[in-house]
Amino acid sequence: MKFEDKRRWARPNAEADEAEGGDDAASPGPAAPAADAAELDAMRTRAEAAERKLREIQETFLAAKRDLEATRERLERDLGKKVEIKFAGLLSDLLETADDLDRAIERGAAIESASPVVQGVALARSRFLAALAKAGVERIAPEEGAAYDPNTAEAVGVAPVKDPAAHDTVIQVERAGYALGGRIIRPARVLVGRLLS
Repeated sequence: MKFEDKRRWARPNAEADEAEGGDDAASPGPAAPAADAAELDAMRTRAEAAERKLREIQETFLAAKRDLEATRERLERDLGKKVEIKFAGLLSDLLETADDLDRAIERGAAIESASPVVQGVALARSRFLAALAKAGVERIAPEEGAAYDPNTAEAVGVAPVKDPAAHDTVIQVERAGYALGGRIIRPARVLVGRLLS
């Protein structure tokens, strides 16, 4: 039994048959279905509407993402500020203890028999200040004779001076101040020199 391949492209003489007007040329191939213009316009309109809706959804998503990020950053800042405020409040209470230790050392220095106790208190004070420094607390104790800086110290009084160079300088430190992260927790208290006229 012999089979004949009817596929035009598979036959070696297909082009010749076509040129001669063979059997296959007479039979028309399947025609593409004619597209309705109104239906095509409707499909195009639906596709454009779907693209617009997709763009709107994408823009809404990106806006929501930006808002969420901004809210997260704001919450982190607020939390950081609250922690810093609470820590500053705790520190201000602890700083009173440092002042008490300073006063105990000052009073005890006048009593010769209290020397061993004063040394112990001085050691405790040093360790306490070292712990504060480790936590980022900086002690502000202006030197006597240094220029008065109202940003770090509070003038609690004035002392008359005769030397013009001593005008507006620190004459005496009444109480040390402290700063945390560059922010003054408690300013130092000082006496400031005023030139006598």
